[in-house]
Amino acid sequence: MSSILVFQASPEINLTPITDRLWQAKIPHRVVMNNGTQDLWVARIEDAEQVKIWVQQWQAGELSAKPDAAEKTPWQVGMHQNAIAFSRIPVTVMLMVILWSIFAAQQVGLVLQIDWLLDPLLWSGEKLDFNSFWHNDFYRWWSPALIHLSLMHIVMNSFWWWVLAKEVELHDGHGGLILLTLVLSLGAGFAQYLAVGPYFAGLSGVTYGLMGWVWGRQHRYRDAATPRYNLPSWLFPFMMVFMVIMIMFDSVFGDSNVGHESHVAGALLGVLMAMMWPISNIHNDPEKIEKELEGKSDDS
Repeated sequence: MSSILVFQASPEINLTPITDRLWQAKIPHRVVMNNGTQDLWVARIEDAEQVKIWVQQWQAGELSAKPDAAEKTPWQVGMHQNAIAFSRIPVTVMLMVILWSIFAAQQVGLVLQIDWLLDPLLWSGEKLDFNSFWHNDFYRWWSPALIHLSLMHIVMNSFWWWVLAKEVELHDGHGGLILLTLVLSLGAGFAQYLAVGPYFAGLSGVTYGLMGWVWGRQHRYRDAATPRYNLPSWLFPFMMVFMVIMIMFDSVFGDSNVGHESHVAGALLGVLMAMMWPISNIHNDPEKIEKELEGKSDDS
């Protein structure tokens, strides 16, 4: 059995609508970058004609969300599409729910203080008590990232978490996003502690780290035949310039209570991990692509 190439598109075209339809129909497929084009491969030759029909319908704007979409109301179709989308990014959604649940609990008085997450008694003379952390409060290495001190604080971090984390989870998997989040929150938080002590909070160190990760992976994959994150490559450099401007502003006009240290540490750690993380060459080898697609076809 051999896979078949059914469609080619320029890199800027978003193929998500057609690939979502193929996933719904349980048709094994893969999109790869090859010589500056996106190639859509399917594993089974018998699926090729149907896929070509769907591609033509999609290009004409006539592709329905599902084969039975005509029998459903627009509201039902939208709800179903959202459910499918959320099911592909459970880690992103779950952490968003946790962040807002903690913030809401703080606002209604269920959490009167945040010292259960940021306990100042664990520091003595502005020095970290490692023994307490390792033996009693291991979770406190990560818990500051869950705390937000204002509505604007959590809105901004939630926005960037949603934009970045869902792309990372879709491309690098659930486990990849969890590992990145744990490492970035630890590194960014520890850098902030060294700079200002125990009282800090927020997920921004993680979001800057995810920006660094995405930029680093895009840089490493720029010549590889593999799908890239659906994010602009200029995002990370732009945010780095913005961060430098904010640091300069604080140095002239005073402290704005922005955690620059966690931002810098998170961004550098994200780039470092992106450069060190193993890179798969399967997308560069047509034979490996074909074998992987055939394996998925056999499993189905």
